[in-house]
Amino acid sequence: MTLKNTYYKGLVLIALFILSTVVLYFLDPIAQDLAYHRFSDCRSFFGINYFMDVLSNFPFIIIGFMGVRLAGKAYRKKTMIFFLMTFVLFTGVFLTGLGSAFYHYDPTNFTLIFDRLPMTLVFTPFFATIIYDYVDRRMGTFVFYIFMLLGVYSIFYWYYTEIIGVGDLRLYAFVQFFPIVVVPLILLFYNNGKQYTKQIVLVFGAYTIAKICEHFDVQIFEFLGFISGHTIKHLFSALAVYFIFLIYQKRIIG
Repeated sequence: MTLKNTYYKGLVLIALFILSTVVLYFLDPIAQDLAYHRFSDCRSFFGINYFMDVLSNFPFIIIGFMGVRLAGKAYRKKTMIFFLMTFVLFTGVFLTGLGSAFYHYDPTNFTLIFDRLPMTLVFTPFFATIIYDYVDRRMGTFVFYIFMLLGVYSIFYWYYTEIIGVGDLRLYAFVQFFPIVVVPLILLFYNNGKQYTKQIVLVFGAYTIAKICEHFDVQIFEFLGFISGHTIKHLFSALAVYFIFLIYQKRIIG
């Protein structure tokens, strides 16, 4: 890849970021739909509300624990920034399992903070790692710090706007979905024989299925009768996280 090509491809990514920011600015604020908290499977077992949606978060705890242990090896074998990205990501996975279980036990805007906040600690390091490996290490480092701070801020900004009656999810939506738009372009522009492009595709594939199941939560529960779309969403999301774990495992151990 020539320096000129790299320059132009970098400009495309920057232009996309600027365009997304401008579009975000001109969109009307997006309040949290309270219907989001109404899940189809309301069954309680052992005194636990929404039992299946709570229980299905357990794989995140397991994978998060595995990932944090893997981060210890990254500390000894890789750069400090790569260790930090690995540690933050899998700490986020572990806390997502706990936070999502807490949210589903009592679904409200307040408890949703404990679900969304750790998820930003998963999205942002993974996005930064891809940039670190595929585009440029300094850019990946910059994106890690900036997007992590932006992601955390977006959660508290959203909740504050909900409290004052003008709920605004735009920034959180940007942090979650901008990488989904950009990563395919990165794989297309910067695919220089990197070893885990196929695994990234698997991550996005599992995550896409998870979002589809989330959307059709009620219909899936009515059709299957024993498991809801949202519970399946958790399982496919955990599968996506497991694929991420395999990427870091191969990246660190080889």
